[in-house]
Amino acid sequence: MIHTETRGDAHWVTIDRPEKRNALHLEGWRRLGEELVRAEAESRVAVLTGVEDVFCAGDDIAVIDEAESAADVEELADALYETFWGIERLSVPVIAAVNGLAYGGGFELVCAADLAVAVDDAAFALPETTIGAYPPYAVERVGESCGRKRLMELILTGEPIDAETAHEWGLLNRVVGDGELEPAVTRFVERISESPKRATATAKRLARTPEDGARDRIRGALSQLRRDEACRAATRAFTE
Repeated sequence: MIHTETRGDAHWVTIDRPEKRNALHLEGWRRLGEELVRAEAESRVAVLTGVEDVFCAGDDIAVIDEAESAADVEELADALYETFWGIERLSVPVIAAVNGLAYGGGFELVCAADLAVAVDDAAFALPETTIGAYPPYAVERVGESCGRKRLMELILTGEPIDAETAHEWGLLNRVVGDGELEPAVTRFVERISESPKRATATAKRLARTPEDGARDRIRGALSQLRRDEACRAATRAFTE
């Protein structure tokens, strides 16, 4: 599901679950976080990507549908929190190499990354509200990049945007053609690696707005949604 490879100064972390459009269940989110922590110890940069023509379709919705008890909801909330805010806390830069569709939590991974490069036919969406859920990291952080009105359009309508729009909105650093994704990412890696590791770590740490209470907000919001019958029905309809 998650495999890794060292390429020069970069630790590439690849989501490999094509039968589910690279969507992640609970264990997948945990594994992803663990591999990113390994990158911090072993490399100068972490690169996150997916297999085939999908970056990541986000949550495996069956996981949300199966969350029944308060403990289930907290377990899911904590896994999401540790992954997204874990990317922020890593001392090494994280680059999203977006090879295709990035929906839901996959789009949030792109937003959590420090840099993002996407192929020109990539697509991005936050459809969680349409299935009775919500995108926790996007709600907390994405408005900083694209502005509140654009954030609200993404999270309230669930409508996808293309790579050029995501770039225009400040959610991507580069949009590249077919075959240019890895070279573009490698150029970023090489430039980053020319600087002292402590300098890049300090710059990254101070560039982020401190997290304040996000874990509790995510737990509370997911718990309320799982208790709402209309939300549960929307989730069940999607999985069916």
